[in-house]
Amino acid sequence: MMTRLQVILAALTVVAAGSARAVESQAFEMSPKATAPYAAIKIIDVERMPIASPPVASGWGTRTLFKGPEGSGELRILYVPPGAEGAYLHYHEFHEWAYNIAGDFTNNESTTPDNVSGPLQRFREGNFLSRPPFSLHGGEKDRMKYMASQIGATILIMEESNVNAGTFTVDPKVRNSPAGSGGGMKFNPDYQKILHWSTPRIIDTLDRMPWQPVEGSPGLNVKLLIDDPSHGFRATMYFLEAGAKTPTSLRPHYYKQAHQFNFVINGDLNIDAYATPTTKASSYKLGTHFYVERPPMSIFGLAPSAASLGGVVWLEVTYAKGTRWSDTPMPIEAPIYLN
Repeated sequence: MMTRLQVILAALTVVAAGSARAVESQAFEMSPKATAPYAAIKIIDVERMPIASPPVASGWGTRTLFKGPEGSGELRILYVPPGAEGAYLHYHEFHEWAYNIAGDFTNNESTTPDNVSGPLQRFREGNFLSRPPFSLHGGEKDRMKYMASQIGATILIMEESNVNAGTFTVDPKVRNSPAGSGGGMKFNPDYQKILHWSTPRIIDTLDRMPWQPVEGSPGLNVKLLIDDPSHGFRATMYFLEAGAKTPTSLRPHYYKQAHQFNFVINGDLNIDAYATPTTKASSYKLGTHFYVERPPMSIFGLAPSAASLGGVVWLEVTYAKGTRWSDTPMPIEAPIYLN
């Protein structure tokens, strides 16, 4: 997305991978049991999870919540220090999405490779980003101090493929510079053959998008961020008011092939998870910055009563299949409810 990820991710890989291998034995993660062909959900209390840092005292850090097979993508919490610069102007060959939890980070949303100082976008708390492949951004590195982060940031970010393999810089400062001077990025000398540079969808969910009540579910409200059957991708924010009756649409269910990520932005939420459709539920109380992953064939839903005592807001992102945009139209399947 919008940082010098390509600079720091290589340094983080060993630390983060070791943390991921040990994750099941740590107190910050809960993985309810499941019986084949059903799968287990994953629950992480993010604030109790260790932060992986580079071997230098840079202030950057990450918590890795999900790693796709063979480096096919990662969902992270990225911690950006105050005053951090971004990257050289670059693009990815894959889709990524992000939600700003707190703080600020700046990107130049350039429209052509020569537009180094593109429209300035300062991402702040509540901003949601969906960045298609070949969307130019960056260009802050070694430029005006104003382009740096003013207070630092905490960002939930999903990059759907290997960052180091699928990221290329086109910054004029790098084009004629010695090899290896691109801040960890590769320069693509054939960038002029790319005929279409895409643009991101950036939503200010706090100031520019009101909650929409869900008809037939008193106390449940939504913000419909993305619903894209052409790529099998959907992103929704939910707000369940304090003491509201559990909506029937959020009762326990599963998908046969869809993969879903949930992140509690604020509040409390009680959920039930199941090993099979006929076994007794295991109950879990989630709080602010809890993460729940629903792989295909995993069953969970909101508790049948008192799902939230004080009210809760969470982000839900669903893929029709796998954990990246589909190259062909693929609507997300309807959920299969237990009752």
